[in-house]
Amino acid sequence: MKFKITILLILSFLCAFGTYAQQKKVIKPETIYIVDNEIVSEDFVKKLNTSHIKQMKMGVRGKEKEELIKKFGEAIEDNQIIVFTMKTEEEIRNTKNIKKTITKEEAAEINRKNAEERTIKLKESTLVNSGDMAKDFTLEMLDGSKVKLSDLKGKVVLINFWATWCNPCMKELYEFPERIIEPFANKDFVLLAISRGEKPDVVRKKMDRLKSRGVEFNAGLDPDEEIYKLYATNYIPRNFLVDQNGKVVYTSIGYTDEKLNKLVQKIEELLK
Repeated sequence: MKFKITILLILSFLCAFGTYAQQKKVIKPETIYIVDNEIVSEDFVKKLNTSHIKQMKMGVRGKEKEELIKKFGEAIEDNQIIVFTMKTEEEIRNTKNIKKTITKEEAAEINRKNAEERTIKLKESTLVNSGDMAKDFTLEMLDGSKVKLSDLKGKVVLINFWATWCNPCMKELYEFPERIIEPFANKDFVLLAISRGEKPDVVRKKMDRLKSRGVEFNAGLDPDEEIYKLYATNYIPRNFLVDQNGKVVYTSIGYTDEKLNKLVQKIEELLK
C-alpha cells in the first residue's frame, strides 16, 4: 500500500512538473508580413520585386498598430510585424523612366558606402563604449522598486535597452529566458532590461503578454529616456555588459544570433 502511495506521489509530482515546464516554455512569436494592408505569406514576400517596394517597416506602434489590431485581431499584438508599402503603377513607370543601368562594380561601391555610412552613424550614436566606465543611474522598476547601478558593483550587469514596438528587441527578449535569465539565475549576475521612452502602462501591458508566452523579467522604466541618453542617442536594441568593477566590457547594437552568442560568451567569461 505504501509503495502504491509513493508511486502515486511521484506521478503527481511529475505531472505537476510537466505542467510547470509547459507554462515556462517560451512561445516565440511568428513573423506576420503585411503588404499593402493585407497579410501575406513569407513565400509571397520572397517573390516581391524589390525595386517595387516603396517602404519596409520592422514593427509598428501607436495608432497604426491599433488599426492593424482592429483589422486583423489580437495576434498582431503578440507576433512580429513587417509592413511593406508597394509603389503604385505610376511610381513604377516613373522609376523606370529615370532608372540608370549600373554595373556590378558600381552597385558594390554603393553598398560599401551605405555600410560605411551606417557604421559611422552607429559609432556617432554611441556615447559609452567598451573600456569606458558605465554611467551611474537609478532605475525605477515596473514593480515599484529602485535599482542604483553603482550599488551592483561586484556583480556582472547586463544593461539592455528595448521598446515594445521594436521587432529586433522582441526577437532578442524571447531568447533571453533560455540564453540569459535561466543560465545565470543563481550567479552574481543582474539583468537590467530597460524600456526606452515608454509609459509604465504600455510596458506593463507588454510584460503581461510576454509573461503569458513564457518570457518573464522585472522591466526597468525610462519614459523620458534620461538613462538611455547617458549611453546613446539612437538605435535599439542595445546591450552594455558591465563587469564587477563597473567597466563596460562589451556592447552591441541590433539583434543577430551571432551577437547574442558573443554576449553569452562574455557573461560566462566574467562569471568564471
